[in-house]
Amino acid sequence: MEYEFLIDDRLHKISFDKKENVFIISDGERTFNADIQFISSNALSILIEGQSHLVYLAREGDKKYLSFQGQQFTVQEPSAEGKGFVEKEERSQQDELLVRAPMPGKVIKINVSEKEEVRKNQTLAIVEAMKMENEIKSTIEGYVKKILVSEGDLVDSENPIIELSTKD
Repeated sequence: MEYEFLIDDRLHKISFDKKENVFIISDGERTFNADIQFISSNALSILIEGQSHLVYLAREGDKKYLSFQGQQFTVQEPSAEGKGFVEKEERSQQDELLVRAPMPGKVIKINVSEKEEVRKNQTLAIVEAMKMENEIKSTIEGYVKKILVSEGDLVDSENPIIELSTKD
């Protein structure tokens, strides 16, 4: 099987073949065997040429985030035209009011309180994911309608963490 994908906006092509429990991977220049084992839903162990590597995964929509040997990468399928990332659909007004984490992680700080007025790009919360702190910012001018999580909670990119309301 052959795959094309973008890593940090650079196109890569890779082919995979599976023989018994080992993957044969080729990038056009190199070919190597890899034993891939899932440790959990967001972590896997890859054994390549006798060396074990841990890879952490997170997903948001069509983007995947990888942490490998202390480096973070964004992986995404190329667009149909091959000119870059697949464009996200315009966020609806309702989606703008529901603030989500960019990837699974742990809420380490909530910077606002319910009924507080917020401005566009104001930091609402901080979520730690893959050993990085991500500031979750407001996309609108408005008010905090409801805080749906607490500090220390584990969150994913599917469920909202804060609900906003617009200025009337």
